[in-house]
Amino acid sequence: MSELSAGFSKEEEQRILEKRAREARRGKRSKKRLEEQGALNINSMMDLMTIILVFLIDSYGNNPIQVKASPDLLIPRSNSQLTPEDTMQITITRKAIVVGDNHVVNLKDGQIDKTQKRGGENSLYIQPLFDKLTEEVSKHKQMAALRKQPFEGVVTIVADRTTPYRLVTEVMYTAGQAQLSKFKFAIVKNPQGKSKKKAAAAEGG
Repeated sequence: MSELSAGFSKEEEQRILEKRAREARRGKRSKKRLEEQGALNINSMMDLMTIILVFLIDSYGNNPIQVKASPDLLIPRSNSQLTPEDTMQITITRKAIVVGDNHVVNLKDGQIDKTQKRGGENSLYIQPLFDKLTEEVSKHKQMAALRKQPFEGVVTIVADRTTPYRLVTEVMYTAGQAQLSKFKFAIVKNPQGKSKKKAAAAEGG
């Protein structure tokens, strides 16, 4: 005997069962519509995020070299006419090495503390710089993949004009270990006539 039998006629019991069946079918259809709508919303959101990401990447390339004015950073002058490109950036001031906007390691008298090097005081390998560059290289490879372009491994070095050659060598060596094999150096163009000073890039290594 079904749970509906007590107190109901067979006809009433049949109507109740049919009503429950209709409600169950209606519930299944509603659930399916919600699932389909949910899938559509997720796809639309993914498209939107992709558009935003591409826009941010393009915007990022509008200012290829970012140089913050500082008494600890005086960029050398040059007659180079090369146009700056959108690359990873290492800045060497008189007090620190910076990757992008991220402080990496302190400097003292143009030198890296030996505890920050792999292999001892005479090593060219700056461990904190390698770690940060490896992280940035991974990000730039992802951006290159989104743009459907090869990763070129180019880095621009913005160095104070008093930076020792030894320190520049250490930075370049460490960058090379992080898969950065092409180097550019930011300079300030010598003024021509009444034209304003402009940032430029000089090819290196």
